[in-house]
Amino acid sequence: MIDDPDLRQMFKDECKERLHNLDQHLLQLEKQPELTALIDEVFREAHSLKGLARMLGEKNMEKVAHHFESVLKASLTNQEPLAANILERLYHGIDDLRGLAEEAVTGVVYPISVELILARLNNQAPLAETRVAQPVVTVPTSAPETESETESNLPASPFATSNDNNETASQIDTIRVGTQQLDNLMTHVSELTVNKNRLAQRLGDVNDLLFYWEEWKQQHRELFTAELTQLENRLYALRSQLYEDNNRFDYLNHEIGDGIRTIRLLPLATTFSLFPRMVRDIAKQENKQINLIIDGDDTAADKRIIEELKDPLTHLIRNAIYHAIETPEQRRAMGKPETGTIRLSARQTPTNIIITVTDDGGGINVEKIKQRALQNLLYSADELAAMSDEQLQELIFSQGFSTADQVNDISGRGLGMAIVRITIEQLKGHLDIDSTPGVGTSIQLILPITLATTQVILVEQQKRYFGIPMEAIELIRSVTPEQLFNINGSPSLLQDGQAVSVVRLNDLLGIANSTATPHFAVIIRVKHGKLAVLVERLLDEQEILLKPLGGVLKRVRNISGVTVLGNGEICLILNPHDLIKTAYGKKAAHIPVTNRESASQEKNRHILYAEDSITARTQIKRFLEKAGYTVTAAVDGRDAYEKLAGNTFMALVSDVTMPNMDGLMLTEKIRNHPQHNALPIILLSAMDKTDDRQRALELGANAYLSKSAFDQRHLLEALKTLV
Repeated sequence: MIDDPDLRQMFKDECKERLHNLDQHLLQLEKQPELTALIDEVFREAHSLKGLARMLGEKNMEKVAHHFESVLKASLTNQEPLAANILERLYHGIDDLRGLAEEAVTGVVYPISVELILARLNNQAPLAETRVAQPVVTVPTSAPETESETESNLPASPFATSNDNNETASQIDTIRVGTQQLDNLMTHVSELTVNKNRLAQRLGDVNDLLFYWEEWKQQHRELFTAELTQLENRLYALRSQLYEDNNRFDYLNHEIGDGIRTIRLLPLATTFSLFPRMVRDIAKQENKQINLIIDGDDTAADKRIIEELKDPLTHLIRNAIYHAIETPEQRRAMGKPETGTIRLSARQTPTNIIITVTDDGGGINVEKIKQRALQNLLYSADELAAMSDEQLQELIFSQGFSTADQVNDISGRGLGMAIVRITIEQLKGHLDIDSTPGVGTSIQLILPITLATTQVILVEQQKRYFGIPMEAIELIRSVTPEQLFNINGSPSLLQDGQAVSVVRLNDLLGIANSTATPHFAVIIRVKHGKLAVLVERLLDEQEILLKPLGGVLKRVRNISGVTVLGNGEICLILNPHDLIKTAYGKKAAHIPVTNRESASQEKNRHILYAEDSITARTQIKRFLEKAGYTVTAAVDGRDAYEKLAGNTFMALVSDVTMPNMDGLMLTEKIRNHPQHNALPIILLSAMDKTDDRQRALELGANAYLSKSAFDQRHLLEALKTLV
């Protein structure tokens, strides 16, 4: 039996729900075998049960869940509906899983051996005529049993189905409240906030009336009578009562809102505490030495987020153990400590919960990813060659994708990492992955706090209100048309020695442009990019209650949620990550920060220029020298990279198509070098295609100029802007 009472209760609740879902899915498949999409749901539930059992050391249940998956997988090789005999074996398997789960909760041994259960699943032993009835038992409590208690009077089994033991009833010690109900309550709280603000506005109106009254009284003292004195006293009494009502309303609104938010908040330790045992068991099975470090488990998060995070974190940690951390012998040969480290950390920002899983293993092998992607016909060789390392790394989150050489009970089916991506997207979050070969991998889960107050800057655009989270704002500044310039046709703004792309908020949101000229630039920055958003008016900084969108609007690009302002107007809260992705395409462009040594570099005015064509190399070199720059020429990318060593250049100008190492490879190599990763890079190319330009920016180029419409002034303008 599971020792920890809290874990035991959580295990019971989750197993009951997942076993019920398995029953329902199989019943529906039996009636409508053409609904093959349900099979993925069956896989997912069984996979989650297996991971849950592994975390809590329930080996027998883990084995049965794994064989349940295998039977289901084997039956789908011909892409035909599940046969009746297979369904019957799976039904028995669910009953066996239910019995083993009850054994873990109650300590009452399940009467069927694991060997027989597996043999039945594999069709190597006959099934019983009827499925085994579940024993009627109860979870042990501290209350002593009386001698008069009989088996028939015991509470129903905690895993009994609705048809089992329907003549019995168990005590209700907790009430499960749907998160949607709490969301509705929070909606009402926000409406109370609106009404509170309206009450404050009425109080302001009364103050205005009293101000006008005092002015009138000063000017018409001769008309002042006893009746007017009574009216004045009533007005002042009314103001005092409004002050009291407003303060009381404010207090109750605050208490109710905080109370509902507190109900939903739980420490992440609720989930994090499941992993030490799991890491220990898998490491032992894989003959690896692993130290799990947990930080920030006291970080509070919404209950639904904590529940949904269990599966993604399980898959990430198991993946790190199986794929990333090397054996002690391998680590010793590489000069690493024999014991590998996995760090699970969490922190909360004003608008997000950030959970990071980091390991010091071998990193992600992009070449192996390419091979598997080709084998699985996910992409062509040309498409894979055009992808950056980051894009290739993100393929591990694709459905059915796995780099494991064989399927075992830990990994190999390609389900786990896909579950991670699907779950995080359903929570309106996103993933960041950063992997270095031989050093390790870090995966961040960035999730919104859907029911928490958020600090935003309110802006107005064509009489519509929008909120931009303060956390993503780097700077707000006024801007004039004269301060904007083009780099290869793209509007840009110079900020702290760096060219920042500029986009109107209207264009990002698909709103028709007005005749009004934007006067302010809100510069937002996230991990993968930076953008200056032009807005018409800045209104105020406010702490707002962010309400998520519901129904079909659950995930709307560029929008995190909504709030209601004090004047009753609806305000859309913008998603900074989506805004940058919208501006730059599917992925935000990487725009490196200009090195602080740019002032000394400007004195050198030393340019590195890479070009394989001797004619073009001579022409551009002479042009740059005439403009006052010192130019070192390189015949290709490899020559340019070698010339970087021991020299200080203010910028690199490079052709894209070159032998040995092209301009894109050179850009990527420079961005991965800690000494040169801030060097401004301008690429010149005859390929004037949007995809080519996008790929160059993703790899870290600061500017991309087309040779087909080349104007030497554009090159000088780009150099002046960047350095």
